[in-house]
Amino acid sequence: MFNTSLKTLTAGAIVAACALALPAAAQETVLKYSSWFPESHSTNTVLKAWIAEVEEATDGRVTVEYLPKTVQGPREQFDVVVDGLADIVIVLPGYTPGRFPVLEIGELPLLVDTDEATLAPAFYTLYETEIAATEPFKGAKVLTTWASAPTHIATKPGPITSMEQMQGLKIRAPSATAGMVVGEMGAVTVQKPVTEIYELASSGIVDGTFFSYGPMISWKTKDIFQNVTLMPGGMGQSVIAVLMNQAKFDSLSEEDRTAIMEVSGEKLARAFGAAWQNDEDVAFADLGNLNVVEAPEEFFNAFSEAIAPVEAEWVEKAKAAGLEDPAATLENFRALLKAAQTN
Repeated sequence: MFNTSLKTLTAGAIVAACALALPAAAQETVLKYSSWFPESHSTNTVLKAWIAEVEEATDGRVTVEYLPKTVQGPREQFDVVVDGLADIVIVLPGYTPGRFPVLEIGELPLLVDTDEATLAPAFYTLYETEIAATEPFKGAKVLTTWASAPTHIATKPGPITSMEQMQGLKIRAPSATAGMVVGEMGAVTVQKPVTEIYELASSGIVDGTFFSYGPMISWKTKDIFQNVTLMPGGMGQSVIAVLMNQAKFDSLSEEDRTAIMEVSGEKLARAFGAAWQNDEDVAFADLGNLNVVEAPEEFFNAFSEAIAPVEAEWVEKAKAAGLEDPAATLENFRALLKAAQTN
């Protein structure tokens, strides 16, 4: 009896010791992803493909699970990931005015004459080379970041062909910078997340918004905002980031951290850019009932003059936030975009 018990104890001790000896990399980690985009949105399509790549790159040691319900709202996603309420989130910095001043460079108007497929990786390059050092996302690991397609003036009345027509219109702004642009044009800013745009539009709370073509389909406003004015260089963009809880990222093995970043970064930014540009192309083909015009030269010149303070204010805010030479960074961004357009 004594010998049997001893053998059992010894066997159990051996099993326990072996379990303790297993390397951390062999343990499976399940990351929780909180998504606030519609299930069918191309953002989730890209993330699903990325999730599969993460699992393959880590030999199944790291998997990602969609949470059944979004943790809090779009504006709170940065706090959600920093506080560990979810491991992976998508953040739009423009939804929280004043919190990410350096990143507002990607929201400036009259900046982009290229498509989303080249804009997205260009912004990621700018982030890595000049913005990351200011740690705008401190507390979270940046898996990738990009800028969305340039927006247009989409309205019920219109089309808008002069500054005078903007006076007093209620315009939903997708970011803090866009809100400043709306104000400089003499319109009334309604800053709300895109998740609220259909209600705002259908109930008449707003007369228009700054939108690219894709969101008109995905957020179901194509039959409400039927007038679109194209401004050369765009009305601005939204900066978007895929973030992971820093402590969670650090808890992974070095091998798995490397594997995840090999399928993230610029590669993931390019995937988002290509998908969102495809959304633009598909949406434009489905928006045949829109009244689309290009901004007349007089309107463009008046607009350029009116929004000059927006760029100047960004330079001041970015300098205060730790960016050494914001004006030079802005010129570098323009050069990146020009190079991307010609390649």
